[in-house]
Amino acid sequence: MKSSADWVITRVEAATSSSDLVRHAASLDAPEGTGFLVDTQTAGRGRRGAKWSSQQGGMYYSLLLHPSFPLDQWFGMSFVACLAIRDVIASHLPGHKVGLKWPNDVLVQDKGKICGILIEADGRNLILGTGVNIVPVAPLAGARLPAVALQDFGGDDVTSFDLACAYRDQLFRRYTAFASDGFAPVRREWLDHCLHIDASLTVHLADTMITGRFADLGADGTLHLVDDKGTRHNVSTGDVELMGTA
Repeated sequence: MKSSADWVITRVEAATSSSDLVRHAASLDAPEGTGFLVDTQTAGRGRRGAKWSSQQGGMYYSLLLHPSFPLDQWFGMSFVACLAIRDVIASHLPGHKVGLKWPNDVLVQDKGKICGILIEADGRNLILGTGVNIVPVAPLAGARLPAVALQDFGGDDVTSFDLACAYRDQLFRRYTAFASDGFAPVRREWLDHCLHIDASLTVHLADTMITGRFADLGADGTLHLVDDKGTRHNVSTGDVELMGTA
């Protein structure tokens, strides 16, 4: 594979989700970089089973990867992907702070969430799904952060296809670098754009929640949280609520 142009994007009017299309393509031995851009998802989903509003006008793009690096490093692609799409979103919102919330949500200032990423492993296949709100979206019941869109902040009239192509190009470059350089430079850059360094957070786990100060991002991608008793918790999965936000 020589360039991101080899990662072909197929546009589909409607599907349950773009990731479902990629999963089917993977079962037919599709090549790395096979991607689908869906205009409307009828069953869009996010991390931990959360629903993702997928009305027409957003970018719903998933692609297939066959990482050459060991499975225990696949977690890093979550951070690689959010840095890639953050750069693309920020290029369309000059004058607005576009930052990151652990592990891979993209936020605009403190207003709300504009992008979500879902990574799913299927054998040696890695399916990377990304949703970006372009046009304003209706509030989603139960969401910990309000949904915002590019057009809420005066973003230009970028099309979902143009956004997906720009993201693909960024992702190709960063994926190639990660394969050779590892997680350390990714971690440093992610911390540069993190919106909750030293902030008070509540992490919602499967059967409990932990509140504390975000102290660091581990070399394995875990969130390091220090509670009011000084106990350090290394969290590998969970929903993060920034204190004082919806």
